[in-house]
Amino acid sequence: MSQELVSVSQVNAHLVKDYKAKTETWAKALIAPGQDIVSTKLAALSAAEADAILMKLDMLAPMRQNSGIAAMLAEEADSILTAVRMVKTETKEAFRGILGSGAALDICWLRAKDVGGELTDQDGTGSKGAYADGAGGAVKTWMYSFTAGTSVDMFPSATMIEEAGIVFLGFIDVVEKPPVGAVQFTISGIPCPPQSLNFRLTEKFGSVGKLPFCRLEKPVIIGPEKLFQVAVNPDLTETGKCQPLALLITAAEKMSMT
Repeated sequence: MSQELVSVSQVNAHLVKDYKAKTETWAKALIAPGQDIVSTKLAALSAAEADAILMKLDMLAPMRQNSGIAAMLAEEADSILTAVRMVKTETKEAFRGILGSGAALDICWLRAKDVGGELTDQDGTGSKGAYADGAGGAVKTWMYSFTAGTSVDMFPSATMIEEAGIVFLGFIDVVEKPPVGAVQFTISGIPCPPQSLNFRLTEKFGSVGKLPFCRLEKPVIIGPEKLFQVAVNPDLTETGKCQPLALLITAAEKMSMT
């Protein structure tokens, strides 16, 4: 798909329709390791909800801000709709975006504070990973001093809560020499093959030939109550800001500023 798109919603106008509640198979995203096609329960979604979700994606990744990220969301919009329907199966409430309250659904970019937080750690007992501010402390920032060849957990092993899901689409690092070279997802205790993150196409961020971000081979959907872990491996000893380009889907009442 060309990155000359107008918007996520316009490119995906064909997705604006009514969806019935049913068990469907999905092959465009990684949901279960080792399975090319996964059968999953998906809630009903109205045409109005689908339209609202696509409009929300326009807001989250405007074309003028970063055409590549907007194109990525446009190309993976159907998998994002699938993830919303997976979460809605548990919440039984409509997607309402900024107008939502209570159990109504919304989408936002995943933030550092969500690592090991109440949405991504059902039991609230796990470590907060590489980005914790002190032992067991709250996660404040994506910045971390990496040691070459030493893998660290971006997301320590934890189980998602019932009313939330994550769609991992890629990763970004805005430092001049991003140290992280690979990422590995583990889902339901099964490790997936590591994926390369080739940030360093040139020495300076933003110069010709340098990717602003790295896309995953397929979106990775972490559904409600799913056990998962995300590890990253650096090939440079440097301080980086490796951050997932991931969408968090949850009830309005579950979203928080801190």
